Amino acid sequence: MAAGGVPQGYHSCKGGGESSMLRVSYHGIILAWGHVPWFCIDGGNTRLLATVNATAEAAVLRDEVLGLIQSEQRIVGKNEFDVEGDVAGLGYLRCKAFVLRGNAAESSEAPCMVDYYY
Repeated sequence: MAAGGVPQGYHSCKGGGESSMLRVSYHGIILAWGHVPWFCIDGGNTRLLATVNATAEAAVLRDEVLGLIQSEQRIVGKNEFDVEGDVAGLGYLRCKAFVLRGNAAESSEAPCMVDYYY
């Protein structure tokens, strides 16, 4: 996850605990959810802040949803997923995640927005 506008010398750790939960959805259908691990942001490093790997054990998709995902992948060449939820100490996070067909050379960064808690 990349971020711009983080001042040099800024350091803050967020997330972790029971109050940090994200959901992954596809066209409004919640597919998975999980807790956000503890992470830190250091100012001056605007290239890569964090890599997030979502995993699931024994995930089961209804045939209709799986068919929709596969059809969109064949026709459009990518799928778009929404990732959103509360991150303790930060705010409400909203991101887009993309799954591209095969080894597509196209690279698209997932845009994220945060509604900060004050």
